[in-house]
Amino acid sequence: MSHPRSPEGEPSGHPPAGRLPHSSPPGPDSDSAPEVEATLWEWSRLPTGGHRYRLGEVFARGGIGTLHAATDTVLARRVAVKVLQPSRMAEQTTVVRFLQESRIHAHLTHPGIPPVYDVGRLADGRAYLAMKLVPGRTLVRLISHRPPAADWEFYRQVFRQVCEAIEYAHAKGVVHRDLTPANVIVPRHGRAQVIDWGLAKVMRASARPEPEGTEVILLPNLCETGEQQVLGTPGCIPPERLTGPTGGGASPLEDVFGLGCLLCFVLTGNTPFVGALSAFLLQVDTGDLTDLANRLRACEGPPDLVALASACLHPDPSKRPQSVGEVSRSLATAPARRHWWARLFGRKADG
Repeated sequence: MSHPRSPEGEPSGHPPAGRLPHSSPPGPDSDSAPEVEATLWEWSRLPTGGHRYRLGEVFARGGIGTLHAATDTVLARRVAVKVLQPSRMAEQTTVVRFLQESRIHAHLTHPGIPPVYDVGRLADGRAYLAMKLVPGRTLVRLISHRPPAADWEFYRQVFRQVCEAIEYAHAKGVVHRDLTPANVIVPRHGRAQVIDWGLAKVMRASARPEPEGTEVILLPNLCETGEQQVLGTPGCIPPERLTGPTGGGASPLEDVFGLGCLLCFVLTGNTPFVGALSAFLLQVDTGDLTDLANRLRACEGPPDLVALASACLHPDPSKRPQSVGEVSRSLATAPARRHWWARLFGRKADG
């Protein structure tokens, strides 16, 4: 990728006018929030560290990048490396958004969010993001492998863990905005992981929950992306993102809708809205959600989960649960069942 040039056409060794280089990170006792706004100038100065990671098999593909299992040759450990597609490296907005994704993700330190290790450029110039490799199955694959007699308490627990991770992110001022079954990994051991923070945005201060005792990190200038297109996963995009103004501030109610998408997939085996985007828009426009209501009604899931999915998926954000905490509290408890991993993965239980 070429370096930014000054008005005279010469490579510039300084940030563009109006931008200052970031100061050194605050110390452990500092109350100041780290700056995460990304610029092309900063991107051009990232070291090329691609020789450190030996890319392996691709286990996920997205709209702008691929996710590889890789080897960190310095620490001799397996990691996951997200690599931007070569064709997208020429798109300045995409490159900047990739670096901002890395910084937002790096500030979220929660057991349900894989930690970020490194960001930089490969030897061929492609952007990469290295993070913890989480062995497990996405919710999509897990559901496709589950036996007919599903363990609802297990899925209830997975959903509760996802809620905890998203509630933490909201307390830090971040909205995920792309909660889909493909972005939840369920490991064989440990808790569910929420991945792919590529569409994450920062909430406006007025929308940000601040529970007592939680330090909120301010991520300035990321509330607006200026996007001229709707970003998201078809079938799981909140209606307000399609019908509202572009470039608006992020709302935690987008993720409440996303949680409803996860529940809908667990209950029915499909996303809330299927078929052409135009048909979805018509349903939202007319308020006719008969197909979704019929599929939820016909499923054999617990009534409380069906009711919760319906509430989270309401097309009017003001009529959804108003926080992820409210969603969590709506989960009814049930006795845990033994040997759920044995049933889900086809293994015999010990004892």
